[in-house]
Amino acid sequence: MIYTLTLNPAVDYYMETAGELKQNNVNRGKNERFKAAGKGLNASRDLSIMSIPSYAVAVLAGFTGAFIQDTFKDYPYIRLVPVKAHGNNRVNLKMFSEGELTEVNGEGPYADEFIRNDILRAFEETSKDDTVLICGSLIRGFNAMLVKELCEELHERGTTVVLDSVQLSLQQLRDCRPQLIRLTEKELGALLNMNVSTGNLKEALVKIREAGLPNILLTIDSNDAALMLGDQMYCLSQPKSRPVNKVGAGDALLAAYIGKRTQGVGPADALRWAGAMANAVASTMDETTLDEVMNRFDETRVISID
Repeated sequence: MIYTLTLNPAVDYYMETAGELKQNNVNRGKNERFKAAGKGLNASRDLSIMSIPSYAVAVLAGFTGAFIQDTFKDYPYIRLVPVKAHGNNRVNLKMFSEGELTEVNGEGPYADEFIRNDILRAFEETSKDDTVLICGSLIRGFNAMLVKELCEELHERGTTVVLDSVQLSLQQLRDCRPQLIRLTEKELGALLNMNVSTGNLKEALVKIREAGLPNILLTIDSNDAALMLGDQMYCLSQPKSRPVNKVGAGDALLAAYIGKRTQGVGPADALRWAGAMANAVASTMDETTLDEVMNRFDETRVISID
């Protein structure tokens, strides 16, 4: 079974401005919508599109938490496991102005000792047959040491650990001993203290492997990605398209890759599925469909790099 953990869920509030965004003035919005979000929850939703079941563990608080819980109650392949907290889950503003996206993310609730224990307790039944995706920003009160503690407990049970953008240092990531990490180019560059681009991508991946993190799924943009599994590297390429919405594309990339790997699909084909899912998610403001993913799968190519 796949478990996803979202420590700091959100309600994403999308809107478009009617014209150029003006400072120190009133701006009028249009096409407003609310979407329950958070990297782990996004991953569970993408897995559900592919009819792959998951347990979605999420810290939920207040009226925004109730909205998130209500949103996920009708997904047949998702079992939501709420960890109740005080306050409210954050609201993240996603504002589109003349094609450009401006994001303002809220802070979210605080995890006290009881909530921290509830988070750890949610994974007590995992085993060697399970995979846990620890995703997204850390809730206040749940620090890197607690992430390491959770990872250690999972490793003791033989559970596969995957980390996705959890804002840890290079040493903290090594301490967690994940079987796979998803990073963006920017995050990879920050860990290595270097500017990562297409020209030095292989060099950067070799450096991160030599630093003790041998398995990386790297998001390059909404079209391309790279996968390093020890000494083996793969590059994903798709027809170029202008994304409608990049929010959640990286989550979709990881979800589809992990989902297909747990079904026994090899790394190259799993990466093809991952690219197709990420591209489909980025192509619409609405929820994508399996048909859209499959249409993009046929156009997706993966090459092995020596």
